Amino acid sequence: MKKNKKKIPRVLVITAWLFPKVERLAPWLAKRWFVNIFFSTARYPLPLPERELISTAKKSNVWFEGKKVQLYEWGEGKPVLLVHGWMGRAAQFRKFIPVFNEAGYKVVAFDATGHGLSQGKQSHLMEFAAIVQLVKEKYGPFEMVIGHSLGGVASLHAVKDHAVSSKLVMLASPAIANEIVSEFEKKIGASKKCEPYFHEYILKKYGKSFEEYSASFIISQVTGVDLMLIYDENDKEVSMKNPMALKEKYPAAKLIITQGLGHTRILKDSEVIQNTLDFLQSETSKVSV
Repeated sequence: MKKNKKKIPRVLVITAWLFPKVERLAPWLAKRWFVNIFFSTARYPLPLPERELISTAKKSNVWFEGKKVQLYEWGEGKPVLLVHGWMGRAAQFRKFIPVFNEAGYKVVAFDATGHGLSQGKQSHLMEFAAIVQLVKEKYGPFEMVIGHSLGGVASLHAVKDHAVSSKLVMLASPAIANEIVSEFEKKIGASKKCEPYFHEYILKKYGKSFEEYSASFIISQVTGVDLMLIYDENDKEVSMKNPMALKEKYPAAKLIITQGLGHTRILKDSEVIQNTLDFLQSETSKVSV
């Protein structure tokens, strides 16, 4: 029996069809649309197992810039934070939650702005990181943070000062700025022509270059954090150059390479989950990089 393909939100399908045409006929409009799309989110339908998981959670919320952010909590014990990726949601970690609960940990997660059950239609990396800080204020420092994809990058920003946690697991997280932009271009059918406008926009609006927000750049500012990187050789969205770039700048990081899991199935693999739990329960090393 064939597995059902993940249903892609209609807006993404339409965008990928339309953008190349707009870029060809109205380049000035395409540049502005490129930026707008980059920060816009789309929500995937929640599968039944995820809906069932959410129904068992203790729910609350925090507010970020006038938008309600949905929080979830499962179990009792010292808290561990799970941070989903771009166009993801907290319930994607559903295989992690019972394992950590059974090991005696409370699991905390949230849907970022524009994702899952939270409000908003746009978001960005530093909103994710700011929400991590807000959640930390509610639950106190976390025993460990586990971030998938963009969630791992946001978590890296958030743990720099150790106030959020001194342990971090990054799962399939993009680290190289130009690869992130190239992957985005591929998804919407854009050429390289929009890149100069995009980079100028980021620098003007946020005061830093896009590169300065990347994991491969920010990791140079991190010290004393126990870091584990888990990446899959068959990930079509994040190449193995990304963990290698992080490992080069932070040699103390533990790197685990999987095969055949891709970008999202890595969240369902029992060995990956056990490795993260073992890392949490291992003695904290005095990392200095």
